[in-house]
Amino acid sequence: MQTLKHPQTAFGCALALAAFMALPAMAQEHALEGGAIGVEQVERGQDEYMANCSSCHGEDLHSVLSTAPDLTGSVFKYGWVGQTVGAKFNVISATMPAGMGGSLSDQTYVDIVAYILSANGIPATEDGELPPDPEVLQSITIAAP
Repeated sequence: MQTLKHPQTAFGCALALAAFMALPAMAQEHALEGGAIGVEQVERGQDEYMANCSSCHGEDLHSVLSTAPDLTGSVFKYGWVGQTVGAKFNVISATMPAGMGGSLSDQTYVDIVAYILSANGIPATEDGELPPDPEVLQSITIAAP
């Protein structure tokens, strides 16, 4: 039977691997201040996102076109966190789908926003839902963990 020449190195590697694998469980979720997204709303939003947005922004919210931004990762962190839901709703509803801004209902746009928020770690609740009211959405802030 072989013995390890440097058992502390093996232990250190195992410890580092265990810490790395635990990172997703330790990651904090973003939150909404002043509102909530609903489970059913996120499901509707995912369906609408796939039908109206994914051809440019990707099924996984990672852009498939150089002209369309990612909707997750650092783009979400630096472009959405600290903003109001209303600000993001206004931009999306006025400009998307590309060349056809305003072509979807306010309910559809707010459902898509809820899906994007959920995909970025904002938990959906059974009893919450963003309203399709731009004024109310201005009072809801996307908060950092």
